Amino acid sequence: MTRRPRMTGMRLIPAATMLLGSLWLSGCATQTSLSGGSDKEAAEAYTRLGIAYLERDNLSRAMNALGRALEMNPRDAQALQAMAMVHQRQGGARLADATFRRAIEADPSLTRARNNYAAFLYDQGRLEEACEQLEQASRDTQYDSRAQLFANLGQCRLEMGNVKAARKSLARAQAIDPRRPRSYLLLAQLEYTQGNLVRAEQQLETYMRLAGPRAEALRLARDIAQRRGDAASASFYADLLE
Repeated sequence: MTRRPRMTGMRLIPAATMLLGSLWLSGCATQTSLSGGSDKEAAEAYTRLGIAYLERDNLSRAMNALGRALEMNPRDAQALQAMAMVHQRQGGARLADATFRRAIEADPSLTRARNNYAAFLYDQGRLEEACEQLEQASRDTQYDSRAQLFANLGQCRLEMGNVKAARKSLARAQAIDPRRPRSYLLLAQLEYTQGNLVRAEQQLETYMRLAGPRAEALRLARDIAQRRGDAASASFYADLLE
């Protein structure tokens, strides 16, 4: 069976918050408590600290910081969705699932949590549930990573066998942000599987112009050339893969 490609999750935090996390990590990595301010402010600080540790894959410290945040505010959706990702990376699928659900229940408008939950569900093979989460997330017109979200939705729909809906979602991703390459590769793969070789080549050319000749794209270019009977081009792309 062909291995299912991973779905792209959201970056956990924007660059400004990441900088704050870096300051905490460099100057206060051994600090065990955050003093001053209200419980809400302290909980938010622990959440930021936990997310910064999670970005660096320091799961034990991330869990400790997020645990402190949730002690102060058990319904902190940001802390819950970050904790769910800790459980996911540790292989605790049941805990991750339950914690993602708690995050979405605490704040149904937290689109980042829905997208990350969808990526988790997709990796678990729960495709219909993943697509449902992405469908709901796609209604957030203010979300700053909508192009990536629609690319995820297109990938999910394609895996479900809904080619028409997948093509529509991927085209939407391109319309929202024409400079993001991933939707072009996904659409090239879709068109190739449907036998639309000219369309596949067009999408693939755009992808390689934006992202460069990466291995996955070169393999697809080789396969397209082989199907078209272009042995010279197929050999050229095969050589680039070596």
